[in-house]
Amino acid sequence: MRGPICAGERWSSPWLHLRQSGSSIPRVHNGQHTTRHQLHQNATDQGRPVSVPGPSIFQSLFIPSKLSKHQLRLRRHVARPYHSGNNRLHASVVPAYETNRATPSGQVHRSPSEDTFGGWESPQQEQEYATRFYQTLQNGQPDQVMKAMTDPRSAGLVGTLPQTVFLAALHLLSPAHFVDPVRHLHHPLHTWAVLVHGLKRIEEVFDTFVQNLFTVIGYRTTYGGQRLGLAEFTHILDCARAMGNGNLADQVWATMKEAQVVPNALCYTHYMGAKIWDHCYTGAEAYRLRVQPKAYRKRRTREPKIGWQGFGTAQRSVRKLVLRLFGEMQAEGHAGDERTYINLLLAAARVGHSRAMVHILKEVWNVDVEALKQEPDDAKLPPVTNYDSWSALYPTENLLFAVAHAFGVNNDIAGAVRTVQFISSSYKMPIPAKVWHEIFERAYVQSRERRSATETTRSGRDTEWANTVGRVSVDIVQSVFVAMTSEPYNVKPTMQEWRFMVNTAIGTGSLEDCKGYINGAYDLLEETRNRQTEARKVVLRCLNPALQAASQQIRQGAPQPRPELFESPILAEAIRTYDLIRLEAWQQLYLLQRMLYVVVRTPGWKDISEKQWLLQERPRMLEEWVDFIPSKIQLLYDSNTGHIDLMGPKGFGSRSYKMDAREVPVRRHTGGKDLFDPGTWPAWTEKSKWEDLAKRYPFLDRTAAPLDRLFTFQVPQSEELYHTLSRMRDTWTEYPEDHALSTKNNPHGGFFGRLAALDMLKTEKGNSVFLLDGKSWV
Repeated sequence: MRGPICAGERWSSPWLHLRQSGSSIPRVHNGQHTTRHQLHQNATDQGRPVSVPGPSIFQSLFIPSKLSKHQLRLRRHVARPYHSGNNRLHASVVPAYETNRATPSGQVHRSPSEDTFGGWESPQQEQEYATRFYQTLQNGQPDQVMKAMTDPRSAGLVGTLPQTVFLAALHLLSPAHFVDPVRHLHHPLHTWAVLVHGLKRIEEVFDTFVQNLFTVIGYRTTYGGQRLGLAEFTHILDCARAMGNGNLADQVWATMKEAQVVPNALCYTHYMGAKIWDHCYTGAEAYRLRVQPKAYRKRRTREPKIGWQGFGTAQRSVRKLVLRLFGEMQAEGHAGDERTYINLLLAAARVGHSRAMVHILKEVWNVDVEALKQEPDDAKLPPVTNYDSWSALYPTENLLFAVAHAFGVNNDIAGAVRTVQFISSSYKMPIPAKVWHEIFERAYVQSRERRSATETTRSGRDTEWANTVGRVSVDIVQSVFVAMTSEPYNVKPTMQEWRFMVNTAIGTGSLEDCKGYINGAYDLLEETRNRQTEARKVVLRCLNPALQAASQQIRQGAPQPRPELFESPILAEAIRTYDLIRLEAWQQLYLLQRMLYVVVRTPGWKDISEKQWLLQERPRMLEEWVDFIPSKIQLLYDSNTGHIDLMGPKGFGSRSYKMDAREVPVRRHTGGKDLFDPGTWPAWTEKSKWEDLAKRYPFLDRTAAPLDRLFTFQVPQSEELYHTLSRMRDTWTEYPEDHALSTKNNPHGGFFGRLAALDMLKTEKGNSVFLLDGKSWV
């Protein structure tokens, strides 16, 4: 077993550095000697009193511009040498198979909230609550059903529900409602960014959903004496599949075997999906799906390191597991459907078995991938298998996405595009946007240089070879982008795709293309903000009658308005829709800030001269996008000039780069008389508007559902949050080369290795989808 993780990975973040008071002037690094007197003189010449940096700060003024990023980080953060005393948290990584072996699979997880209910004051109160509970189930709003069924007061009611009613309510608690929308929006976001800005990490969303789900199951089995049947196990397996939680699926499957519940074809399909997408939505694993020799080698070990958890290869082959399940499924007499063969296709893709991928498409749908690559005319190719539209094997958009993903992660973009287009035209179904998004993301990933290859001890020839494995040119990325945004597809690019195109333009050195992509990204943000405004108006229209009735009750002498006023299912659904759009708007704003940060720090471009960029275009861009760029930023120049540090008050740790955080960041006008449109007032942020509503109606309970979602979007910036973030900086340790966590032995632990060391991968209440589980879910 791996030894304990001593808190500290080779990782640091610029927005954890404390801001120095009075540091509002730029620091100039020009490769020449600059004296303290000269710096002081330059500052006072502008007529502004400034504080001269102290010796420790001034020492950083002489950092050579050619040092690597890691060398710069070492100078700013002096790392402690490793010794056993550094492991103050005594955190250790327990492999999943040992956790499963040590914990009885029949153990039921109990939420701490189950024992908080003391009892009813009167039978009338109990009857009133039961009436509201049944009415909530009848309304069928999933968020309200989840809240009602996890309430400790509902334990007896959940246990005594008729089986048909319970199953109908349980299926309302679906991953399509609670998991899929948030998972999609979190995909381009780094966990650290979400943590710093006070949002719920995707791991927390998964954990909360599973905690609530098993609380309901616990009420049913403990207070009602009911045994879980096939329908309940199928639903839980579907939830595990949606979250990519293979460990949960393993335990559910083992419990089914012990309970002698015979799985059906859908159970097999969900279990296969959970193992194929194990750890593919969280952590660094979400960005390491591409099949390469290095990735194959990392995933074949019995105890994979942090960053390579989830599905395995070689002796841990997920394809072998899926084929074994498929054999059991056929032995039980269950016929496979489209989803079954999609799982077989993806399982082969996970281990790089391209022949198996081609064979599955050929045998099931008569799609000859090899012939497709050689013959551009579809009329000369053999026809596809003719299935009736009601057939279980008739292809849907799920097959198109699976083909795009399978061939994309196996470095075959041309095969992915050709096969998807052929299946689409043969079965006369349109290519959905999510398929194009997948193809474009895979093409972009394959066009980037593998930075990790330069971190090894290989020779230059081997490094060059590693960078050419599956590498595609930038022209492929641009052609895919043009194809999907043109007729007949007309796919609207996401903010992440605009960011990819900005990075591509930086690589090609085209400032004109880069500015066009940034304009497209800002237009997308404006559209999302307009949808957010409309969604907020819908919430207010649904909320207004309740506010008026509550105000009347307060005027009549009631201490608090009746909570039933704010429990309308229409209001709950409107708040959920608004909350998702608000998260989408925040995601797009953050990604736009990141791409602008990279653009303004670019030293030069190929389509304009260096002087024009440094003296005209960059200052104009800094003025135009000042609300989206931190005022504490380092601007890079050529190797002879060095760089300039602008030491403003707003850095990466700031949640808004505007001086007034209540105002929405907007684009400025440049080259004209006015920076903004005449007569317009700065718009307030969503948080400020809801805070203003709470002040006008002080009787609002911010902690009661569904209103709590309006006020808990972000955790306030507090000392507790800063302490949590600071722990990650203060525990940075330099390990000996022979240590298991050294950069040589574990170069990819990184951020999530630090989270594991700090015991931050699991929630306070209990288990997590991550590897530090000490208890069984089931």
